[in-house]
Amino acid sequence: MDLKKLHLYLYTFCRYFIATIIISYAFAKLLETQFTTQPSVYDKPISSLSGFQLTWYYYGYSYWYGTIIAVTQIASSLLLFFRKTTRIGVILFLTYMVNIVMVDFAYDIEGAKGMATLLLAMGIFIFVSDYKVFFKLLIQEPPLFDTVERPNWFTKFSKVKYLYIPVVFIGFFVLLTTLNNKYLKKDEFTGTWENVENKERLYFEAAKSFQVVKMCEQNSYQQGVYEVENKDLILKSDKKQGAEVYFKANFTVKDDVLTLINNDKTKVYKKVR
Repeated sequence: MDLKKLHLYLYTFCRYFIATIIISYAFAKLLETQFTTQPSVYDKPISSLSGFQLTWYYYGYSYWYGTIIAVTQIASSLLLFFRKTTRIGVILFLTYMVNIVMVDFAYDIEGAKGMATLLLAMGIFIFVSDYKVFFKLLIQEPPLFDTVERPNWFTKFSKVKYLYIPVVFIGFFVLLTTLNNKYLKKDEFTGTWENVENKERLYFEAAKSFQVVKMCEQNSYQQGVYEVENKDLILKSDKKQGAEVYFKANFTVKDDVLTLINNDKTKVYKKVR
């Protein structure tokens, strides 16, 4: 068996197969047969959507974004049809195909995983088939500005990167960890609580904020920040709404049940999520 010819046939087949299938996906986006959401989905709570429904709604929200993806897919397909432009085509193809495969598996898009994985494997095969050229271009080729072209002080100063890089890594890690602990750290209240009597919902969210939403309504009628003093839960409304302390009550939390006692009134909330 002539392995060289076998490689040629397989290489050519993969090029044409990828280009053909990707063009069909591109036109599906342009003609809106892909990334379309059915009317019934719009009335469902976002927490009840499947990974497929959530992904299709998200990507279909903006038509021009899907159009850009489609144009990119058409461009890569056309480049893959010709031998001289295959290298550019396969790099362009892999830039979006890797992301597509990750989305399909991360969001459990049934029916798309198999074909996406096959296309990615073919793209990698085309790329690896030409690895010597890519290695020479990306690794062995000298940088844009060689050492002899740069001033001496510039070359010496560039060594600061060995200090700068760890400072950036450590600095942002510490900064974001601090911000997370201060504004996004979850406590026993974090989540959605539903009043067992009137179905009013109380949301405790990031940055110690809260919202109160009546049943069958989307917008909150009260919002602000909350704090805890001893065993008292204090809800403070936004200043724009006039009142400072919206509600203050003694609280207990047990088995996903929040009980608020204010004077002689008791409110009981069941945690939804």
